[in-house]
Amino acid sequence: MSKCATPSARRFFEEANFELAPNTFHFLTGKSGAGKSSLLRMIYLALLPSRGRVTVFDRDTKDLTRAEISETRRRLGIVFQDFRLIEHLSARENVALPLRIAGTREAVIRRHVPELLDWVGLSDQIDALPRTLSGGQQQRVAIARAVIARPALLLADEPTGNVDDRIAFRLLYLFEELHRTGTTVVVATHNDALCGEFQHSRLHISSGRLSRIPGKIPETGTPCRALPGAPDLARD
Repeated sequence: MSKCATPSARRFFEEANFELAPNTFHFLTGKSGAGKSSLLRMIYLALLPSRGRVTVFDRDTKDLTRAEISETRRRLGIVFQDFRLIEHLSARENVALPLRIAGTREAVIRRHVPELLDWVGLSDQIDALPRTLSGGQQQRVAIARAVIARPALLLADEPTGNVDDRIAFRLLYLFEELHRTGTTVVVATHNDALCGEFQHSRLHISSGRLSRIPGKIPETGTPCRALPGAPDLARD
């Protein structure tokens, strides 16, 4: 699905050679400034490597036209550290946006969006504008927006950085539910408790080099557990 071979990418990496196979789950770890966000930016086509090659869905990112970049991004779900919500749209409308772009029926949108916002603990803020929400609440809206359309690849940059541990674990169960439906998931995090609890494989960046640390949970296939009551992310 996604491959990265970057002997030197904007001077962040001396060596980063890896492949994200379909339907796998990985944590991306490393100290602040190690290059986690830059690596995710290369995968979601916001940054090109100065050397080496990045391929996404079997296409070299350097060869894509603007139209092809837009089309590729529609297959991605991205959770940004700075949220990037549309300020004049409510939480409901922000989350519904990927479904509307994809042409999903309104009846499906009306059913799934409130369900997902309830799961992330925002049922009482469904019509709130982003400026009225706390940082943690905005982060949860951004996560709901990223997963609602069941993307082929989810990239989450510190998705639990502004929430307490209870919400953090609940959000990771949501990512596992998405993974169960076939999505490849990459979660950049500093939260060792999450990595220890869920025990997926790690892509670890240190001193400009990326290494893979196997986890106890198999990389592919159905996760070992599911949380009762998790939202159904399968589209109608």
